[in-house]
Amino acid sequence: QEIYDLYQTFIQKERPAMEEDEADDWEGNIILALGVDYGTCNLCGNIKKCELSEGFLYIEAEELALITDFRVLLKNRFKDLEIYFATEDPENETYVTNDTDGKYFHDLPDDHFIAPLDY
Repeated sequence: QEIYDLYQTFIQKERPAMEEDEADDWEGNIILALGVDYGTCNLCGNIKKCELSEGFLYIEAEELALITDFRVLLKNRFKDLEIYFATEDPENETYVTNDTDGKYFHDLPDDHFIAPLDY
């Protein structure tokens, strides 16, 4: 709930971006608003969709890199949070997920890469 609420405050312009020259949907806004120092971590994505439904938070982001540290920083802040992710680079036919059973990401090609849960 906290992540969703923070996202809404930035998108609805109730709160300015946390760093100069960053967009309202920059994933770093959430990290910094949570009081997390991201140091040299890779935060180069923008959140395009953030929905909360039936206890599940769904975030869709557009990343400049295939994998960023956004989910790692969230996991470090919320130790009990289960994070399942899928990243796609269709141009290079690269797909990565930690959803080993295909429970959450059904549309990935059969030859996608399965990452360990702590990846």
